[in-house]
Amino acid sequence: MTQRKARITDNPSRPTPWGDHPPRDDDEARTRLLDAAERCYERRGVARTTVDDIAKEAMVHRTTVYRYFGTRDDVLAFVMLRETTAVIDIAETALAHNGSFGERLLNALDDTLGMVEQSRWLSVLFSPESLQMTASAAASSVFRDRIRDVLRPHAMTAKENCELREDLDPDAAADWLVRIAQMLLMERVTGVNDAAADRRTVFRDFVIPGLLNRRP
Repeated sequence: MTQRKARITDNPSRPTPWGDHPPRDDDEARTRLLDAAERCYERRGVARTTVDDIAKEAMVHRTTVYRYFGTRDDVLAFVMLRETTAVIDIAETALAHNGSFGERLLNALDDTLGMVEQSRWLSVLFSPESLQMTASAAASSVFRDRIRDVLRPHAMTAKENCELREDLDPDAAADWLVRIAQMLLMERVTGVNDAAADRRTVFRDFVIPGLLNRRP
């Protein structure tokens, strides 16, 4: 009996809890799971990475991944949120500058998309085989709420100043802008549109005017 138990314990395929170095707290556990997910995305691609892949990479059981993140889309959403923190900071800075709301919003959108396009994650997250999952993750509450939090105070101030249409819900506007940004990013990756200037033109001439209040 003792020998049989030893053979089972020594089985190299048997999952071990976090290897030889368990995390100190939940924050470190989440960070290590996200690190494992990123390695899997780069090696296997976003669409082909499963929760089992992430769990094996982190040396935990798949239930540990579900415990901290819930679903595969949630893992991707947190990876996107972590990797785009600097991008979101750029947007907040642009929105805080002086000028009209339309000008600040244009600069925020243009600056952030330009930064995303230069990121090492662009080829991974917006590759043709990953588009569906990336779009789904961007629509998740984790990522969506962060974008809403950035835009909401500036949109409310723009409403008070009669710059933003009174009938527009700031959160709905933020969701719509994210979808437009995704579309433009996807066009760049798939080769439909290669000119960054066209992106700024789309925002300036077609997207932002639909949000602004028409003055008499």
